[in-house]
Amino acid sequence: MVKNMCEYCSDIKKTEYFSSPKLYEETIEYIKELVENKGFIVIEGNCKLGEHIKDGHWIDDIIYHVIECPKCGKKFTCTVNTYRGGGSFK
Repeated sequence: MVKNMCEYCSDIKKTEYFSSPKLYEETIEYIKELVENKGFIVIEGNCKLGEHIKDGHWIDDIIYHVIECPKCGKKFTCTVNTYRGGGSFK
């Protein structure tokens, strides 16, 4: 069952496609802001938020995080393919 967004999370800025590493970096900063300032919960991910680069290299070919709205439980997924490019936050 797909959860609808509540009033609290309905204005989340989603990204349909990461056209550049810079856009992904900006999105990760935005997600960190949601977690730190709006109470969103990181429920899954293959690294800590903001720790996707180590020693100047991506930590994996696929990097992902799932956050959850603290009010309604709606989940948002951020995935990037660092090998081929692309990904999204929705």
